[in-house]
Parts: sequence; structure tokens; C-alpha cells
Amino acid sequence: MIDTSSQTIVIVGAGPAGLLLAHYLLRRGDRVQIYDRRPDPRQVAPDQQRSFPISLQYRGRRALQGIPGLEEAIAEYSVMCQGTYLHRKGKTRRILRKHPILTIDRNRLVLVLLEQLVARYPDPARLSLTFDCTCQGVDSQTQTVSFQAADGQSFTVNYDRLVGADGAKSCVRAALVAEHGLNCQQTYVPDAYKSIFLARTNPQQGVELAPDFIHACNMGGDARILLAPQPGDQMHGAFIFNAKNSPFDGLKTKADVLDYFAARLPTFRSLLSEAEAEALLQRPTARLTTVTCDRFHHGDRILILGDAAHAVSPSIGQGCNSALQDVEWLNQLLDQYQDDWSQVLPQFSQQRVVEAHALRDLSDYSFPRSKALVLEFFLRLTVGRKLHQWFPKRFSPFVFDLVLDTDLNYSEVLRRSQGWINKVKRSMLAEPAPAQLSQSLTR
Repeated sequence: MIDTSSQTIVIVGAGPAGLLLAHYLLRRGDRVQIYDRRPDPRQVAPDQQRSFPISLQYRGRRALQGIPGLEEAIAEYSVMCQGTYLHRKGKTRRILRKHPILTIDRNRLVLVLLEQLVARYPDPARLSLTFDCTCQGVDSQTQTVSFQAADGQSFTVNYDRLVGADGAKSCVRAALVAEHGLNCQQTYVPDAYKSIFLARTNPQQGVELAPDFIHACNMGGDARILLAPQPGDQMHGAFIFNAKNSPFDGLKTKADVLDYFAARLPTFRSLLSEAEAEALLQRPTARLTTVTCDRFHHGDRILILGDAAHAVSPSIGQGCNSALQDVEWLNQLLDQYQDDWSQVLPQFSQQRVVEAHALRDLSDYSFPRSKALVLEFFLRLTVGRKLHQWFPKRFSPFVFDLVLDTDLNYSEVLRRSQGWINKVKRSMLAEPAPAQLSQSLTR
């Protein structure tokens, strides 16, 4: 085993992937320093912590289970969902999953991971945390990272290993692009979204949605709503629409929003409060970018993972799951190569890049946009599943079942689903190509 007893690993980014990685590295005996641009989530008022729901499926949950007791701690603030209810024109269709889906607010997930980390490793010589600081650059020659604190003061830290878990706008990745020839492509996701927060029940009107299912509705016209139940009979989710054709462009008042829901989303109208209608109208529209890289490391010292390495469309809910799986995969390679990072990092790139590229195809092309393929999509979800149950050797599971109910690698899921993916891709060729982003936007 390589002697790493004296090494300091700097993690830029205290999101789910960065914090889970700290759990694994500290358990291995490393010293860890974490830096993040956001405020310390332990000091943020609850009413400022609304974000978006995360659905942790088989892959993400398995990564959490690698740290004893961690999934159980997260589950206390989560809802275990058995599947999805599809709502359409007053009718519902239930799609069960083989493995329960753990749904949790993103900021709550971060808070639990952080609290567990500090409780398990209270020694500041082993673990240090610095929030409200923005990464300014990386110097691989001197093995230093520079930051700027919220008060404008700059400071520099040394590292033995550096991990960029700092999201789609990663500063660590930008340094690899600028200084070390990493090839990276960024593209706007065609969809935009607004976060939305609804009640799950309305006793006065006799409305109660299933407490242990995700709820979704496709309204056509590239608009849909996705809601995940949260503790306390609340639902957090996203109102998703084509960025070039926002339904909110024609909505000026909260009354307009309420009327829109009454006409287009009657199931959810009674769960939408007037306060949330006003907040939804004022809430900014979010745009996401995908990130595709040709490698995830430089030498034996620098690594990027999660969204910093492979941000994808959230259409199949695998962004956080794949980021957590990166951590588990890295830990397995450290076991396999006895903590020899000079072998681990090239292997990580070799093995994970192909999975990341496959995941991007699955995320971009699993869900169709043309009306004809949307009909086929729902037939495959229901009839196709039955055919697979009856004739498993002749009919393969649909892409969503392969992603959500198996532990197959993304590359294998893509291979088995290539016919459907190609069909959706061809149907989208006539659409204008998504806008490309320059790497400078990640600085």
C-alpha cells in the first residue's frame, strides 16, 4: 500500500459528491480540507433553504450505503417512493419501481451529509471546512489553490491531491482546460425550469396525492411538472418548459398563474396556494448546462468528478446519482490499487468517461419531444413492460426500467436501448442545435 498518511486532500465544492467523498477519504486516513462558495448550510435560516428535490435511486443509494449509518441518517429527512404517478387529463397511471426511490430536498441532503461528517470527524487537524469563499485559480506547479473570501480577502492553500467537485461551472475544470489541454464542451439544456412547492393534500377539496410516489404530468408543448413528496405533506419539484417558449411569458399576475393551473393542471390547482402562485411568478427561471470532458484528471494530483466532470440534463434524474457513484467508483479503485493515485486517476478517467458519455446520451434522448414518439414512449412504459414480463428473452426492458431498476453501467443501458435512443435523436435533428458555451463561462 502506498504511504499517504501525511497527505492533504483539498476538495473544492461542498455539495453531495464533495461531502460524500470526504466521508470516504477520511475513513481511509487522509486529511481533508473542504472549500465552498456557498454559506455554511448549518447557519442558513430554514426559509432560505428551499432548493429542489433529489431522487436517489439504486446507484446513488448504494454509494451512500458504503458509509455505515449514512443512508439511515438521510432517510430520516426523506420519503421512500415506490414509483411514479403519471397524471394526464384527469386520469392517473401508476408505474412501480423494483427498488424504492429516496427523495430528499437537495439542501437537506447536503446538511445531513455535513452534520454526519463533522460528528464523525471532530478533529480540525483531520477535517477543516471553509465556506463563503470562491475558487479563483489552480497552480499545479506549486500545488496551490487560490480563493477569495466573502470579505474580499484572498488566500492560498496547498494540496497534495486536489478534487474539483465544484459543479457545472467548475473553477478546477477551467484550470485544466486553460493550462493542461483538457477538452470540454458545454451546451445549454433546451429546457428551462422554475422550482415549485406545493401541498400534497387539500382536505377542504378532498384532494390527497399518494404520499410515497413521485407525481408527474406532461402537458404537451414541451411543458411538464415533476413533484417529489417531502416530509410534512409537502411536495417539492420543478415546472419544466422549453426555454424558447415559456408559459410564464403570458402570465402577469398570480391570478393568471392560478387560472393557468386550473385550465392546464387541474389536479394540482387545489394544492397551489396564492402565496406560492405569486412566488412562482416572481421566481427566476433556471437554465442548466451539460458538460462533456475527454478526461477527468491531470497527472496523479488533480481530479474532477460529479457535475464538474459530466453535468447532464435532469430528465432521467441521474445527475446526483452518477456523482455519488463517482465517489464509490473512486473508492473502489483506491482499494484495487492500494491508494496509488498515479494508477487510480488514469483508471478513473478511462472507466468513468465512457459512462459519462453514455449517460449524456441517455439523458438527452430517452424522453422524446415529438407527439408521435410521446405516444410510443408511454406505450413502451406500460405495454413494453408487460411484454418483457411475459417474454423476457424477446423483449428487453425499456430504457427507464434499465436505468432505475438495475445496477447496469450506463454504457450497457445505452447499448441495450440504442434503437430507441437513435429514434429519438433522429426526431430531434430538425430542431436547432442547443447553444454552445465557451469554457470562459465556467470561471
